[in-house]
Amino acid sequence: MKLTKASGKAHRHDKAAKSGQDRFAIYAAVIVFLILGAATYFIYQHRMANRNAANLTYIELKQSIVNDQGAVARVAITVQVNIGDEDWLKENEASMNVLFRKELTVVDIDTLRSKEGIVEFQEELKRKINFLHKTDKVQSVMFTELLLQDQHDNKLYKSN
Repeated sequence: MKLTKASGKAHRHDKAAKSGQDRFAIYAAVIVFLILGAATYFIYQHRMANRNAANLTYIELKQSIVNDQGAVARVAITVQVNIGDEDWLKENEASMNVLFRKELTVVDIDTLRSKEGIVEFQEELKRKINFLHKTDKVQSVMFTELLLQDQHDNKLYKSN
């Protein structure tokens, strides 16, 4: 009977030691994963901070729709400035949206069907935004969406 009790205690002792080792392994694995996760996060943040090599920032103005004698245009543009001017860009977003909508009402929609017309409209918007704000911060104006439709002939022109 003494042997049975001794072997039972030894069995319980081995089980407790094994359970403690299992917990240690789990804790060690969790700590290793946390360290690897933190290192990955910091490496990612460091690379993303240096990723904008051109030092440019952008803001997309609100999409606008204009109907000009049966020709309908849905247009969205993005304004590009240097990265140091992003606060200026956010402060003046509302006035740029107003100017963009105003310019869409006076443009001949048919001119936006050609590459030359698109480039001319982009340059005109850039010039007018800079003039309105008495600055030269706007580097470029780009179309992010341009959908043209002639409702008379049911023709659809799309460019992105």
